[in-house]
Order: sequence, then structure tokens, then C-alpha cells
Amino acid sequence: MGSSSSSHSHKSWGSTSSTSPASPAPAPSTPHLHPVSLPISMTYAPHLHTVSLPHPNAHLHQPPVSFLHPLLSRGPNIMFNITLDLARVQLRPDCPPARIWEFAVQPQVSRMTIIMSELPAWVIEVINPHGITVNDVLLKIRETLNRGVTSHEMQMHRPSHAVNAAIDSFRARTRADQREHALGVKRLDFLGPKIFFVGLTRARDGSDSWNIHFSQNV
Repeated sequence: MGSSSSSHSHKSWGSTSSTSPASPAPAPSTPHLHPVSLPISMTYAPHLHTVSLPHPNAHLHQPPVSFLHPLLSRGPNIMFNITLDLARVQLRPDCPPARIWEFAVQPQVSRMTIIMSELPAWVIEVINPHGITVNDVLLKIRETLNRGVTSHEMQMHRPSHAVNAAIDSFRARTRADQREHALGVKRLDFLGPKIFFVGLTRARDGSDSWNIHFSQNV
């Protein structure tokens, strides 16, 4: 039996018998656009200012302007030694004595609060329902500062050099006056040598009160 050689050719596994047609090229995609906020030119940008408008009734809450009597203002208008009786007060030569009975503040007031920075624990309250006069203020200053200091008030100032200074002032003030020495330490002794009243000024905290000032000399 004669064998005949096969004329067909062998194909590799997985190969195709014919060439596949080429795939078409993908179509170009449409670009995706993002919105962009453009900066505002500073040349044309409006510049806004915040403005606070006053309350229509703001003027109703403002305290009235007060004018202090010249004898109570700071200056060489009066010589008032707080350790002496009010009858020893001396006014400047061109000032009539009757001016001491004039109103202390214009417009007149029925109450004044006077604060002592050296002695913050003691406040001077002047009251006169008919209108406070210069004499009322001077009288209340002397009355308040000539009060004796209690043991409790002495403890309030401890520990402090102020107590020792007050005791030294007390001894110097009463050395020649045994009667005055028997009355003990007074509030004015805490002022040391500052025994002359030199005037009032309006308090800086915005309150309706006054600050009192003292000096060693007139």
C-alpha cells in the first residue's frame, strides 16, 4: 500500500486562517470645559465702608455738661487746710467771701460723690436737696477726713506701709496737743503731709463723680 504525502500544511494552535480586517480609529472625544471665575479688577471693584449710625435717641442718654465752681477747681483759688476748722479757709484777695455760698456745680445738683485716690476705701458723699454749695463741699471734706479710724479700718490697710506712715503723721500732728492725741488716728493722717485741698476734677471713668486732690503745699 503506497502512502501518499499529504499536501495540506499544518497550522499553529490558535492561529486564524484568514487576516482580520483592521479596527477603525477611535473618534476624537469632545473636550470637557470647566467654568472659571475671573478675578475682579481692583481698579473697578467698589470699596465699601461700614458706617455706624447713631441711635435717634442717643442724645437723651448723654449726661448734662457740668461746670465746677472756680473755688473748687484746681488752681490757687483757695487755701484750705483740712486739719483746721472751716473758719480758717482763705480765699484769694479778689474773691468776695459770699462766693462760698454759691452753687458748687452748674446746673445745680443735690448730690455729689467725691473719690480719693489715696484713700479709696472712704468716699465723700455731699447731699443738699436745695442744691449743693461750695461751703457744703468743703464742710463735708473736712468732716469725712477728720473722723477717727476704727481698728477694723486699720486692719483693712494691713499689711502696708500706709499704716506706719499714718501713725507717724498722727504723732507729728498731735505732739503739742494732748487733747487731739487722745482722739487717736484720723483718716487725714493717711494723707501724710498732704493736708491742703487743691481742687476737684471730673472722674475719668465716665461716672458722675469727682476726684479730689491734695498737696503738701498751697
